Amino acid sequence: MERLAIAAILIVVAIAVASLLQRRRSASATAVPRSELPPAIDLVGVGVPEGPALVVFTEETCRTCQAALAVVRGPAGAGLPVAEVPFGAGRGLHRQHSIDTVPTTVVADADGRVVDGWVGSVDLSGLAAALAQVAPRAD
Repeated sequence: MERLAIAAILIVVAIAVASLLQRRRSASATAVPRSELPPAIDLVGVGVPEGPALVVFTEETCRTCQAALAVVRGPAGAGLPVAEVPFGAGRGLHRQHSIDTVPTTVVADADGRVVDGWVGSVDLSGLAAALAQVAPRAD
């Protein structure tokens, strides 16, 4: 009987921990509302003379940053120029664009206006939709 009581207590504790972890995981979204992204990017300042472009604000030791760069530099990026703005070298650009979390990835049109973006992992369906808005059209 004593073993049964201990097992029941352990099960309740395990359920409580799992519930807490699930709640914590769902509260940390990877995409942010458009209003929390910079409204525009200084494309020349980040090293892209002409838009449209993909800009990824990174930090040297960030593994998610490297994954975001791999996504946008690969076929998913549709061949658009990609500017990486590392925190160490581009600290002023991070401040100028109010970037406080990395990676922050944005799609900017030819005028530098931010069409869409993500904090954390890049949403591939959202990326495809944003690229469709800025990609040069073949007439």
